[in-house]
Amino acid sequence: PRVAPITAPNVAMPSLCNVYTLTDSHVGMLAWHKEGGADWNLDIAEETLTGCFAAMVKASPSAETCVVAQLGDWMHYDGHVAQTPMHKHPLDADGRFGKMVRVAVRILRRIIDMALAKHRKVVVVMAEGNHDMASSVWLRAMFSALYENEPRVEVIDSELPYYVYQHGETMLGWHHGHLQKNGQLPLTFAAQFPKIWGNTTKRYCHTGHRHHVEEKEHSGMTVIQHPTLAARDAYAARGGWIAERQVTSITYSDKFGEVARNTVTPEMLA
Repeated sequence: PRVAPITAPNVAMPSLCNVYTLTDSHVGMLAWHKEGGADWNLDIAEETLTGCFAAMVKASPSAETCVVAQLGDWMHYDGHVAQTPMHKHPLDADGRFGKMVRVAVRILRRIIDMALAKHRKVVVVMAEGNHDMASSVWLRAMFSALYENEPRVEVIDSELPYYVYQHGETMLGWHHGHLQKNGQLPLTFAAQFPKIWGNTTKRYCHTGHRHHVEEKEHSGMTVIQHPTLAARDAYAARGGWIAERQVTSITYSDKFGEVARNTVTPEMLA
């Protein structure tokens, strides 16, 4: 069944767009605090992701538009076997694939509904990650169908793993980070979306994949690499990869680019 439209909220800031980024959430992953410092499973993922998203929405300005940027690796694995799609590396999994799918879909529906309750227009990015290359396809198709009767929801439909939205004179782009290094992304987006590039003066690309913060201004575009809310699994812990767990909403003006940020950590939910 399709979701019925709901009444749009009153907003005071039509020139603004809030970008809510969730990347490398790894729903379905199993982590043990004795190895990585914190636990992660389906129940913890649902509580953490929905709680942190709600906190981001509450702290952000009442912008007319928002982007729910699910930036890839939402699903920890991509089928009935818990392994990476490309290299077949074994993964620590919590439960069956069907259970993981149900939790993953339920979380996404809740966060999109939260966004609809605050913003008049909700743009949805369901990006391809290296852990969920196939699942990202059915997630885009499913949520496009689910909200097809809700004119306030736009799901970006791109078969290529590069996604873009033009907010006035501000260009907003997304790529998981598994196929392009950060320094390559400005040229890739300029070549892939030349009209939007030419019609904008402020340009930003959001990426993930590496689970830690990195930000650099390149010629013509700033690339922002986002961290994850997920705990470290055994592979990351044994490899010595340590990063702060957090999620950030960034507010963009249609003329001036970035104008505000709000950061939420799992500890803030306690």
